[in-house]
Amino acid sequence: MDIYSIWAKSKNNSLSKAKEIINEISKKEESTPFNPHVTLVTNIYSQEKAEKILEKINKSKIIVNFDSVGTGNTYFQRLFLTASDNFPFFNAVSSIEAWPSLWTPHLSLYYGNELPMNFSIEEINNSLPIEGVFDTLELYLTGPDISSWKEVTSISLD
Repeated sequence: MDIYSIWAKSKNNSLSKAKEIINEISKKEESTPFNPHVTLVTNIYSQEKAEKILEKINKSKIIVNFDSVGTGNTYFQRLFLTASDNFPFFNAVSSIEAWPSLWTPHLSLYYGNELPMNFSIEEINNSLPIEGVFDTLELYLTGPDISSWKEVTSISLD
């Protein structure tokens, strides 16, 4: 079954520090690297529905300062950056009906069943804050295998 996700991404290189951290951890852990992004909507099961949701997202640039490191208990939320002020992300998706109120916008640094062995939260904290200027929305075909993720469409934000 195909699963689609909508991401906010930065084409302007504002997330180069996050990209360095992702690449460094991926290399040490021998895992698949990925481009930094914030998932705005996920678990969409048809491209048509995903495109309709994409139309509803606010088309303004999203500027957020990631100021802390978080860890979670799920594969796709294992190690990530968060922001004290997530309002710009919530504002972007505010017109999507029934969007989960428990959603916490985050920028993943690592995906896995366990925390990566060869990283230091302190080292990541020393890189913060990282300002992200998200100027692109991308619709991706996603799923459990990171290496098979594929961009479907991309929209530039004003």
